[in-house]
Amino acid sequence: MSIDKWLSDKDSKEEELRREKLFKALPQEKVQELKKRKIRDLTEKEKLNADLTTRKEDFLNNILEFKDWLNQRNYLKGDLDKIETWVKNLYKKVEFKVEQESRLSLISDRKQLIDKYKKIPPKFLDEKTRVAINKKLYNSKKISSDYYILRKLKETVNEKLKETEYYEILRRILEI
Repeated sequence: MSIDKWLSDKDSKEEELRREKLFKALPQEKVQELKKRKIRDLTEKEKLNADLTTRKEDFLNNILEFKDWLNQRNYLKGDLDKIETWVKNLYKKVEFKVEQESRLSLISDRKQLIDKYKKIPPKFLDEKTRVAINKKLYNSKKISSDYYILRKLKETVNEKLKETEYYEILRRILEI
């Protein structure tokens, strides 16, 4: 195992050197474009965070406005339709907020999965399997052989997980 670790570190260093050479070989316009893209990505993340805080403030303001409106009313029976629309609107805003947070968590979960996937040594999977997994991770168009490879990989992973359960039992027995 330690030999695989050394090989993967060597491979990653070689990969890093190769990336640096490619980056230095790029024309100046392309380098500037890449820097702008990186800055754009960072500012978009900040905008998302700012939008969330403003939406929270807007939601609280809407609730306070509804409370003030309710406090001004003496006879609520005649205003049932208006109250119903207020509540529906507030509920839709809550649903929208929950949906957006779930989208953001899915995006962050996907990024974490990609980072963990990058830690897998290249020699652990064959090239076709790696290509199929990359297509799945990055939502690229897959062909029938990719689906076949992914289905086959899923079966082998399930088999290996069953085996790990047995090894776990054996490990516990040996610890007694």
